Amino acid sequence: MSRIVSREQYFDAALGILADTGFKGLNIGRLCEALGVTSGSFYHHFTSWGDFVDAFLHSWESGQASVLRELDFGRGSWIADIAALRQLTESLNQGAEAAIRAWSANEETVREVQTRVDDLRRGTVQKAIRQVVPDDETAGVLTTFGMAMLIGYQQLSGDSRPSMARLLDEYVRLIDSHHRAEVQA
Repeated sequence: MSRIVSREQYFDAALGILADTGFKGLNIGRLCEALGVTSGSFYHHFTSWGDFVDAFLHSWESGQASVLRELDFGRGSWIADIAALRQLTESLNQGAEAAIRAWSANEETVREVQTRVDDLRRGTVQKAIRQVVPDDETAGVLTTFGMAMLIGYQQLSGDSRPSMARLLDEYVRLIDSHHRAEVQA
């Protein structure tokens, strides 16, 4: 009996392959093997590799945007917003994210999507930080620092890197130090 899989299962499998092998390892054969289906199944859902890539990127971008919208910052305390950002950051598939970023350095359509996702993330982080740090320039620096920490972490390899949780502990401490300085001023 043949196995029926959805487009979303292809997208999930792609994220796993990206995390395991990088963007150069992502292809129709590997996707079908990971899902236990034939290439006919692939072509049932997608007209070509380009069609798959476009649909995958759209799904990834839409998912990122949806998650950020659902957080709905500014309705609670800044501590709750930073905690939600932290949880979101820790839940990212760091390997797949790094592979998408590497892919974006090699392909314009991927770069455009990566840039939009980065812009969404930057805006969300800055919105949360602006609750703590009223100075636009300092909030911008802290936002860029957070983005650079995430992107840099994803690019590091090996066992010598600290955990994302440890990095986020320090980042939250930095943000909190700005909050304390503002309260004392």
